[in-house]
Amino acid sequence: MNYLIVTIEAGGNVPPVFNLVRQLIQRGHHVAVLTEPCLQTLTQQSGAHFIPFKEYFTKTDRTQDIFEDWKSKNISFDNVIFGPAEIVVRETIEHIRRTNADRLIVDVVLPTALIAGEAMHIPRICLFHMPEYLPGPNRPPGSLGLIPGQSFLGKLRDRLLGKVFHSIFNKYLPKINTIRDHLKLAPLKNIADLFHQADLRLIQTSTAFDFPILPAPQNVRYTGPVLDDPDWVSPWQNPWPAEDQRPLVVVSLSTTFQNQKQSIQHCMEAVSHLDVRALITLGPAMQKESFSIPDNVKVIAHASHDQIFPHANLVVTYGGHGTLMRALAHGLPLVCLPMGRDQDDNAAKVVYHRVGLKRNAKSSPAAIRSAIQTILSNPQFKANARKLGDQILADAKTYRLMEALESI
Repeated sequence: MNYLIVTIEAGGNVPPVFNLVRQLIQRGHHVAVLTEPCLQTLTQQSGAHFIPFKEYFTKTDRTQDIFEDWKSKNISFDNVIFGPAEIVVRETIEHIRRTNADRLIVDVVLPTALIAGEAMHIPRICLFHMPEYLPGPNRPPGSLGLIPGQSFLGKLRDRLLGKVFHSIFNKYLPKINTIRDHLKLAPLKNIADLFHQADLRLIQTSTAFDFPILPAPQNVRYTGPVLDDPDWVSPWQNPWPAEDQRPLVVVSLSTTFQNQKQSIQHCMEAVSHLDVRALITLGPAMQKESFSIPDNVKVIAHASHDQIFPHANLVVTYGGHGTLMRALAHGLPLVCLPMGRDQDDNAAKVVYHRVGLKRNAKSSPAAIRSAIQTILSNPQFKANARKLGDQILADAKTYRLMEALESI
């Protein structure tokens, strides 16, 4: 088959998207990737044909922040998700034609590209690199950090919040339907129908971690999590002597810019008064920043979680899905400081499964310190993390994405 994949650099989406690219190529399919110039090298190293966006999504620096959602929660709708829809649809159609694509796979951050597949009459697949966020009969919408209501009032809350969710999305409905009208496609009544009408919605996480919609929509498949490290990480060796048995706290906040400098400094101050070792990984967005570093803290630009986590006792994170999956796969409890995106929902699940604690992204050093002490002094958090981690590992090993794709 000829696959066209449409994606951008959005941090945690990159490892699962390019894991898929490599698997498709290994199975003999031809893959072209329509994406930003900053992902050219990774695309070509993966063996795929690189196609750059021309009119929008043209950044060459992977650390450049185009979401700006740390300023305002919904600004990414204008900057990324719906604002550039006309360009995304037009360029996707152009490259479906040029590549003779048989299948279209669309990153969930660019859902309007699904319209191009519909217009060109080829199967369209939406790839969720994190848990479900659409509302359903038994669950609230995503991004609110809520667990599904169980009582009558809780379920009523979820239904009402679902309507609010749709009303926010549907502010962009006239724009989307204008695009569809030009392509002689029927208008949508709800923007969420972009997802519901896709041939497949592949959700790359574990059902043991998520709160799946029940009954599951016909096009939904849970394929298991991708535990790959980002492509930009470096090898790591433990800098502490073997006889140093103090607990190791790893602080790993967002890959992309979320204005996280103050949070990182607060984490450093939090551990400075504890009898622990702390390793801070700055990631691409923060590695040029300067910090006041305590004696028991070591700061590095980045490193492989697979090499760090076997030495760790606890992970402090904003709650990005990839970091959570890798930490739990190593049986590590968590302190989550969610900033936005899917992080509030992920943090709520961490608390629900009793594998960690949630604190505010702007929490004081004292509040972060208290959460770390609570987890390190209570072995039940680690026991719960190991149990959930075993289920996550099992789902990762029985990765079902290729099976779902090739069933179309």
